[in-house]
Amino acid sequence: MDPHQYRNLFYKPDMNICDLPAKLMLDLRESLDTGPETKNWRALLNIASKNFDHYNFSYQEVEEKFGNRIHQQNGSPARSVILELGARGMTVEELVFVLDHLKLEKILMYLKKYEKIKILCQPAETTYIKENDKVCLEVEAVGFPYPRYQWFKFSDISESYTEINGANLSVYKVDKAKVSDSGTYCCRLHNGQGDSQVHFSEEAVVIVEKNPVTTDDRAVNHDRLHPIDRCKNQTDFYRQHDIDPEKARLPYILEHPRCTQLTLGDTLVLNCVSLGQVPLVYEWYKDRRPYGQSHDSFIKIPGVLLSHSGVYKCIVRNTFGEQHSDDAIVTVTEIEIISNPKTCTVEFGGNAVFTCEARCRGEQLRYKWFKDGVELPGETKCELRLYNLQDMDKQGVYQCSVIAPSSHRQRLTNPATLSIKYNPLRPPEFNPTDKVALLIGNYDYIHESKLKAPKADVLTMSEIFRSLDFKVVSLLNLTKTEMLSAVDEFSELLGREVYGVFYFCGHGFEEDGRCYLVPPDARAGYTIDDCVCAEKVLQRMQKPDPALTVLILDICRIRNRVPSPKPEILDFTQKGNTVFCYATSEGMYAYENSENGILVQYLQRFLLQHKGLVEIFSQLQEDIGKEPKHYKLQIPEVRSNLLEPRRSLADRISFKGNTVMYNKRTLKWLRAHQKPEKQLIEIPDLLMLIELEFQSEFSNVLHVITTVKRNGVTAKAIGYIGHLPSSVSTLDEQPKIISTNPMRTKTTLYDMQKLTDDLWISVQIRYNKVLDNGQLSPDLCHDKTRVNLKLPLVAVLMLWKLRGSEAMEHEENDYKYTGLSSASSMTNSM
Repeated sequence: MDPHQYRNLFYKPDMNICDLPAKLMLDLRESLDTGPETKNWRALLNIASKNFDHYNFSYQEVEEKFGNRIHQQNGSPARSVILELGARGMTVEELVFVLDHLKLEKILMYLKKYEKIKILCQPAETTYIKENDKVCLEVEAVGFPYPRYQWFKFSDISESYTEINGANLSVYKVDKAKVSDSGTYCCRLHNGQGDSQVHFSEEAVVIVEKNPVTTDDRAVNHDRLHPIDRCKNQTDFYRQHDIDPEKARLPYILEHPRCTQLTLGDTLVLNCVSLGQVPLVYEWYKDRRPYGQSHDSFIKIPGVLLSHSGVYKCIVRNTFGEQHSDDAIVTVTEIEIISNPKTCTVEFGGNAVFTCEARCRGEQLRYKWFKDGVELPGETKCELRLYNLQDMDKQGVYQCSVIAPSSHRQRLTNPATLSIKYNPLRPPEFNPTDKVALLIGNYDYIHESKLKAPKADVLTMSEIFRSLDFKVVSLLNLTKTEMLSAVDEFSELLGREVYGVFYFCGHGFEEDGRCYLVPPDARAGYTIDDCVCAEKVLQRMQKPDPALTVLILDICRIRNRVPSPKPEILDFTQKGNTVFCYATSEGMYAYENSENGILVQYLQRFLLQHKGLVEIFSQLQEDIGKEPKHYKLQIPEVRSNLLEPRRSLADRISFKGNTVMYNKRTLKWLRAHQKPEKQLIEIPDLLMLIELEFQSEFSNVLHVITTVKRNGVTAKAIGYIGHLPSSVSTLDEQPKIISTNPMRTKTTLYDMQKLTDDLWISVQIRYNKVLDNGQLSPDLCHDKTRVNLKLPLVAVLMLWKLRGSEAMEHEENDYKYTGLSSASSMTNSM
C-alpha cells in the first residue's frame, strides 16, 4: 500500500478504527451485514487478508468467530469483525484502503476528503471496426467521491452532443455495431455539484464499415456442437493467416478435441472444427483403433460407460490431404471428486476442518476418513472436524474414501496433511466448561447527574463478550434490590471451571478500600447502605467456585460526599482466581466522552486477543499511558491474585464431560432472554392486518416493531404501541417511523425487570379514510386491541423481589474481610 495514498482523511491515518465515532461504526456495521456478496463483511476480510499479513484468518476462524453470529440473537458478524480488526491494530488508513477496494462510498464519505477528478486514460482517438463487431470506448479516472459518467454522441441533425440513455459507466459498449453507430463520442465526468467538478474526456471517433457477408456466429465451447460454417468468413480467416483463399484446399483444424473428465451416465461430446475443401471426412480413433467415420465435425456419446475412458484422436481428410488433431484424454469415473480436502497448519489448541465434495449419478454416497492409512471410527460424513488440537499425534495425512453403495466401488481423495504449530514457551491453553458475563449500566439517575456512556458501553461490551462465546446478561438502570437479585441469579450460572465476568458502569465511590455502585434511584445524600458493595458481588460470585472471576468497575474512586456508617466486616477465602480492573486509581475520577467511557474506548481494543488476562489489562494501561489528555485524568488500576495468570477470556469452552451442566446453564440463560413470538393481529372494524415483531439489544429492553401488513378500508394508517403499565417506560413520545412502505414503527420498552404481572400492551391505529368528496378525513384513532406479551426477557426472573436468606444485603452473620482489596471508577462527564 502506498503510504501517502490515503492521507487525505478527516482522521489521523494511524488512528485505531475502534476510536472512530459510533455513528460511523454503526453505519459501517449495517452496510457490511446487509451488503451484497462483493461488499459484505466477508469481502472486507478477504481484501484485508490479501493486503495485510496481520489480518489473515483461516476458514475455521472466520466461521467460528464471525460466521456463527448470523444465527445468534442480535448477532452481527460485521461488528465482531470490526472489533477483531481493531484489536489487531487496524488503522483508519488501512480501513480506508479496504473500503476503497470495496467501493463503499457512503462509509468513505465519513473518512475521506474531497479529491478532484483526474483522468488517467482517454478513449481511443479513432476506432475502425466492421459491422456486427463490438464497440468499446473506455475512460479511466480517479477522484472522490467516485466519478460519475455519462456518454454523449454528436448529432449531425442538432449539431450538438446528445446524451446516450443508460450509458453511465466508465466503459461504453455496443455488442453488435451498426453503420449508424459511426460518429463522434465523448464522456462527461463529475463528482460534485459545481461546474469546477465537471470534466469531459477527449473526443473519440468510431467508424463502422459495412460487411457484405455475414453468417451466424456460432461460439466455440465444449458443451455445444460446431458445424464447419462456424467461421463468419473463411476468406477473411485465410487472409489473416497469409493463405491465398484460391489455393486453400488442405484441411485446417480450428478447434482440437479437448481432454475431459465425466461421471458415469454423462454425455460425451468431442469437437474437431475444421476448414478446407469440402467434402471433409472425419475419422475418429480411440486408443489408436478406429472408432468411427462421418462428415460431422463431432462425435456424441450419451450415457457414457467406464469403458468409454481412453485417448481419442481425429484425422480430417479430403481429396487434397489430411490433418491430425491433438490427443484428447477422456476419463469416465463412477464417482466424481468435486473438491479434495486441503492441507492446513493450525495453532496449538486450534481447530481443523477437512471437507470432501463428490457426486455419483443416482447414488447416495457414503464416506470414510483415514489418518495415515488407518480408518477413523465414526467419521462417516463428508466433513471431518478436529477441535482443540493439543495432541501432536493428531498430525498426519488425512484422506477420505467415497463409496457408491450399490456397486461397492470407492474412490480416494487426494491426501491432505495436518500440521500443528507448537510453541514450547506457551503452555497448553485452559478450557473452561462455560463462560458467563453480567453487564450493568446505570445512567438515568434521579439525584445525580445523568450519564451518556453506560448504555453505549454495555452494548459494546455485550458484543465483545458474545464474540468470545460468553452467555451475556446486559441490564440497564437497576435499583439496588434489582442489582442484588441480578447478581444472585447470575451467580447461579457459575460453577466449577466456569469463567464469570461482572461489569458495572455508572456512578460510584470508594470508602475504606471498598467500592460502592450507586443505583439510579438512590436518595439524595445516599450512603453505603443505599448502594451495592462490589466486594459483596465478588463474595457471591465466589460461592460456586468458578475458575476465573473478573470484575471490571467503570466508576469513580473518590470518597462519598456524605459520611457513611462503618461497613460490616467481610470474611471469605481467597481462591487465587480473581482480577479487578478499575477504570481509574484511588482518589481519582473516571470520565466519559460523547460516545463511550474512556475505559471501554481503550479496553475494546484488547479483550478479543487470545492473551493472558493480566497481559490484556497491562496493554490497556500502556495504551492509556500514551495519551496525555487521558492519563492525566484517570489511570486504570489492575489488582490480581491469579495463580494461573495465562487464563484468557478467549479460552475455548470444553464440552467434554460437562454437556449436562452446560445445557442446564444454557436453558436457564435462555429462559431470561425469551422474546414474545411474532404476532399477526386482525382489526375487524377496519379490515386491517397488523404484524408485531420483537427485538432486544439488552436483557431488560424490548423493541416492538409494528407493521401495517394490510390497510383495509383506510387510505393511510400507522400502527404503534400505547397504554403501557406504569412500571414500564418508553422514551418515544411519538411513534418512531422506521419505514413508510410498508408503514412500520418502532417502540422501545425499558425496565422489563420491574414487571410484577404479564405485560399487556395496546395496539393503536391512527388512520384516515377517503370522504365522499375525495378528500382525506381528519385523523381517526382505533385503540381497542390489547395484546398480552406475558413476562418477556428478564421479567420472568422478578428481580424486584429480594432473594430471602440468599440476598447479600440481608445476611445476618458478620464477616471478617481478609482478602483482595478492590476499588473502582465512576463515570463523570468530561
